[in-house]
Amino acid sequence: MDKEKKFRKIVDVAAGIITWHDEAQIRFDKWLVSFWQLIISGAAGVVTFHDHTQERVDRLWLIMRYHTASAIHRNRKSFIDHKKSILSHFAGFVLVAVAMVAMFNYATGFQYSYNGKVLGYVKNQEDVIKILDLVSAELSKEYGSQIHIEADENISFKNVVVLDKDIDDIDTVLKRLTYMTDMEAQAYGIYIDGQCFVICESKDAANAALRNVQKSFMDGEGEIKYLRVGFKENVEIRQMDTKLAYISGKKEAVSKIMDGGSKEKVYVVKAGDTYSGITSKFDTTFEELKENNPKLKEDSLFPGDEILISQAVPALTVVTEEEATYAEKVKYKTEYREDDSLYENVTKVIQKGVNGKRVVTARIIRENGEEVGKEVLKTETIKKSVKKIVIKGTKKLPKTAPTGTFIMPVSGYTLTSEFGWRWGRNHDGLDLACPTGTPIHASDGGTVVYAGWYSGYGLFIEIDHGSGMRTRYGHCSAINVSVGDKVYQGQKIGEVGNTGNSYGSHCHFEIVKNGTAVDPFNYL
Repeated sequence: MDKEKKFRKIVDVAAGIITWHDEAQIRFDKWLVSFWQLIISGAAGVVTFHDHTQERVDRLWLIMRYHTASAIHRNRKSFIDHKKSILSHFAGFVLVAVAMVAMFNYATGFQYSYNGKVLGYVKNQEDVIKILDLVSAELSKEYGSQIHIEADENISFKNVVVLDKDIDDIDTVLKRLTYMTDMEAQAYGIYIDGQCFVICESKDAANAALRNVQKSFMDGEGEIKYLRVGFKENVEIRQMDTKLAYISGKKEAVSKIMDGGSKEKVYVVKAGDTYSGITSKFDTTFEELKENNPKLKEDSLFPGDEILISQAVPALTVVTEEEATYAEKVKYKTEYREDDSLYENVTKVIQKGVNGKRVVTARIIRENGEEVGKEVLKTETIKKSVKKIVIKGTKKLPKTAPTGTFIMPVSGYTLTSEFGWRWGRNHDGLDLACPTGTPIHASDGGTVVYAGWYSGYGLFIEIDHGSGMRTRYGHCSAINVSVGDKVYQGQKIGEVGNTGNSYGSHCHFEIVKNGTAVDPFNYL
């Protein structure tokens, strides 16, 4: 009886399958045709097909269960008659299902992304997830920052068709993740007056960068004791979340702080200034000057012109308070004494000044190395200064009008060549040999008409005395007058030298009458 009951149950189940087969055959055939058309048109629709097919299979399975249950009794005999046909169709269905699963697994994979940025494609999600800890450790070590990649928060996957995609192996996944610059990282920002200025990989790195900025304005020479070192601005270090690309190394952070500010100054052009000299002095370019001064012209620069110049300065002001001991010179004082035997424009030094020396201990406050305050605590004189004594003449100057008489321009001379024929040509004056630097005096009062270099005469002076009379002084080492000056007889106008066509230190002296050189001895 038990065997008969079991057999009847099997027959009832099979009978239900036959009924389901008759009703679903047409649906299945249509579905199968559609399936193969999808395969022929390309695997791109596999994923969509899978979603719709799954829903149909679920519905068909419910139908099958219903018909199987309702037709168990009435279709027992039919099962026996159609047993082979049923089993054949059932086996075909199973084979198709297996082929579907195999095709789906072959054609699909996973697109993986970091915070929404697509990185690549893998067959299995585990290929990415299992190396996240390794990637986090490598990035933390390289950047010195705390970096942790969470699979649920940072990494996302999408099931896609990968027939035309390059599948990443584990090494490729590792490279893609570790080479990312937009990776989220925990870092520390240096805030200046509430604004984030630069980001460092760690708090230690931020502190080290700030210390290096301070050290750049701390003098390592001399006996200096730093009482306080800080910043004028409000400086904070705050933990923050950022991207790897925004993190600066210690040297880069220092550089950004040292060159991160700017200030403007107005430079007034002086005589002799050039654009090349100005740009070199302020470490800029003409193009940068032009940006701040649109009216500048490269071929136009005049004394008194004002140029606005922008200079890079540190973004932070390092304030130091130091106690320093240093040596400094004590400037000598100058004492003036009057002498009525000298003309009022004559001075004479009778005692040279000598600087003294002392050791100073002071408390000094600096901002970026510039002294802004000082309190002298102690001084010790090492060497006393010697005052300079200068005699000033008070005697009224003589009139500069010509007297009509001439005097020898130098004293203590040796006559080495007279007026007249010499070496095959006429010598137009007297050669008066004297040591270099001997004062040259105006032979008579008059007006200076030439003062400067003149061919073979070297440094040369010519004075017009009126009435067609002129005197000339050649080979000077120095000139003390200018064209247009009024001079009196005996006034110092220059110094003896050896300039021009000269073979020894001397003063070449000429007297010229109406344009022709005459013998000076006839007028002295």
